[in-house]
Amino acid sequence: MNFWATWCEPCRNEMPSIRELRDALAGKPFEVLAVNLAEPESRIERFMQQTPFDFPVLLDRDTKTAKAWKARILPATFIVGADGTIRYHHVGELDWSQEKVRRLIAGLLPR
Repeated sequence: MNFWATWCEPCRNEMPSIRELRDALAGKPFEVLAVNLAEPESRIERFMQQTPFDFPVLLDRDTKTAKAWKARILPATFIVGADGTIRYHHVGELDWSQEKVRRLIAGLLPR
């Protein structure tokens, strides 16, 4: 689960690498949910046309979800296990396509 906003440059920068991570883990029990913080749908749609990605975008219109997850700094990413527990989290920009990051995330997935 990745909390992001279009005005957040690090968020915009890491979107392609999140897509690469998701593609690298295709066939495994891994999905990406992008949670946008309180932006109009028209702005999100424009961004998605400029930076194509095909994972679901959830709208946190009132930022209650971000507050509940304590996502105070963007981007904030949480890897959640099938049982609902947070297995890993990262605050700030990260190149999710790096081999060491892929290995870390793959190691958190059920076998």
